[in-house]
Amino acid sequence: MRIVLKPIFLLFSALTLSLSTYGQMDRLFAPFDCRRHAELDIEKTVTDTLSQVSIQALQVVEAPTPIIEIDTVDAWKKWKTVENFTYGKDRGTMPMIVELNALHPYFRDRIVDLINTCEAQGIHLAIVESYRTHAKQHEYKSMGKKYTRSGAGKSKHQYGLAVDVVPIVDSIAMWDDKNLWKRIGIVGEHLGLRWGGRWRTPYDPGHFEWTGGISTSELSVGKLPPIVNKDSYPCIEEDVRLLRKYWKEWEDEVQKSYARN
Repeated sequence: MRIVLKPIFLLFSALTLSLSTYGQMDRLFAPFDCRRHAELDIEKTVTDTLSQVSIQALQVVEAPTPIIEIDTVDAWKKWKTVENFTYGKDRGTMPMIVELNALHPYFRDRIVDLINTCEAQGIHLAIVESYRTHAKQHEYKSMGKKYTRSGAGKSKHQYGLAVDVVPIVDSIAMWDDKNLWKRIGIVGEHLGLRWGGRWRTPYDPGHFEWTGGISTSELSVGKLPPIVNKDSYPCIEEDVRLLRKYWKEWEDEVQKSYARN
């Protein structure tokens, strides 16, 4: 009988001890619920972050939007010009327009690339002439074939699709350095430009042009050269229309007065 009761007693004692221990654990850890505290902690953090983000977003929304004003009336009056002999050569009595914004937008950007690429190679280019009016073209024609064989309206300059440049070394225009011209010409050709240094008559290494395959006669009736990446120039028709307005106003207000004098 004693042998049977002993295991039962031991089992009862162990069970009592276990329940006692569980009660102690229950009293020690019951007040702490990690999930509840974790949720509160996360909620607090997220709320603070969202509050900060909301304030910042509100500040951005409330910030005034800068207004960009584009002068579509008198911008041509600010175009840069140079006078005769500025770069050591006789270029006639009428001033030369050297403003890149007077060029066709696509061609202008290629000339900017030409200037920047050459500058990276240690070659500084100066703009000798960008857009050229009919009156200025007529003046060159009257100065002889060494200047041009094209009359007014027959040059790509009259359509903002040609430019004349010259490399400057120690403040001196380097017109006769053929090796230097070759380096410049190669850069221009890599940009898809036609280089006057390839011409025999007249040899014109400072001349670069682009027409997209359009002839001068087509340009004269208003046809625009095609642009492959037209998405980069979504307003090209309006831009060229505005340029034509500027060109006419420059011709009427500035260079015709020189022609009369």
